Amino acid sequence: MNDPQVVALIYTVEHGNSVDYDDAGPLRYSDLPEFDLTVDDNVARFELREFYADEDEAREAIEPFIQHWEFEASMRFGPGSFGLRFREAEIIDRKHSLPEPDTKGSEIVFHFSVTTTGGVILGFPHYPPPPAGGSVDLDDPCVVKMKRRYGEYRLGRAKLPDMAYFCMTVLEEKYGSLSEAARKCGVSKNVLVKIRSLSSTKGGEDARKAAGADRGFTNEEKRFLKEAVEEIVIRAAQVAADDSQRHPRITMAALPKL
Repeated sequence: MNDPQVVALIYTVEHGNSVDYDDAGPLRYSDLPEFDLTVDDNVARFELREFYADEDEAREAIEPFIQHWEFEASMRFGPGSFGLRFREAEIIDRKHSLPEPDTKGSEIVFHFSVTTTGGVILGFPHYPPPPAGGSVDLDDPCVVKMKRRYGEYRLGRAKLPDMAYFCMTVLEEKYGSLSEAARKCGVSKNVLVKIRSLSSTKGGEDARKAAGADRGFTNEEKRFLKEAVEEIVIRAAQVAADDSQRHPRITMAALPKL
């Protein structure tokens, strides 16, 4: 009788046509007790520390981590910038310690949407960093709305101030006020107020209100709005998954200076 054990899961790095990782150096990650991760030459290898006799069980165990990783990458680097496609499992028979061929290695499962934008190809010198820990709920209605609008902005289908203002409105509707949203999500109220203020009245031709028509965003303001919203959407997903998780507070000091 065989005594199988899944010792590793192998994934292929996937990305849109406007991105490549040809010059990215190896990534190694060992911060979680469940596995050791190595990414090199567009192949991600999860060396499993826990025992799994079944491939499906092993994949189910690391799927939340993969979804979290792809989500954070899509927020910080844009839709289609990074994803993982399952390739194969390495299985040994513990009685003989010989690898077993995997019969499911040809299965293709995409975890993200690849977007072809054309134009310049962005070569990343590093693979996106894995999430620092915790979990995310990507099915939370608040997160779904904000992530969708942010993706539209990154694809050029929504303006920066419209996207930022929309996300503040979604948070306010969910929590009742920006003050309560700040408290529940571990964000300084000053950050949310600044996002609302900038996105309401400034932005030149992109401004939401006519009062801002003669006042374009500075580069610092654009960067602040973009990165602040990214961090807040990620935090909202973390809180939706488990509001007992502890994360560093998002403050003005932690974001690009204005």
